[in-house]
Amino acid sequence: MLRNQKGFTLIELIVIIVIIGILAAVAIPRYLDLTRDAANGTARGILGALRSANSLVFADRLLKGTIASYTMDQIVNNANIQGATYAYNATNFTLTAGGYTFLFTISPTNLQAPTTYGTYAAATATW
Repeated sequence: MLRNQKGFTLIELIVIIVIIGILAAVAIPRYLDLTRDAANGTARGILGALRSANSLVFADRLLKGTIASYTMDQIVNNANIQGATYAYNATNFTLTAGGYTFLFTISPTNLQAPTTYGTYAAATATW
């Protein structure tokens, strides 16, 4: 048998493939969990921004004595949300982050300072 041949034996290659398979079996579920956690974190941040913007709009109208009702438009514009895909209507805010969809609902629907303060609720989520 010649000793000058270079390369890997079949057993060495099979061991490498098995090790890569084990690493992939462990790494892929952890990556998916991290992706879900990142999307949840983004949703929490957006929900906090919407709640803060709602408080600012309400306080501004309260201080200025404005009694006209306000809508989701004023809240979203005041929140200045960047880097996320979202859509909204008068009562719902739908966020898409990391392939997951989150729904936030404001109630009551007739927001008006100084009597009616809106609160946000998240649809069923993991947090």
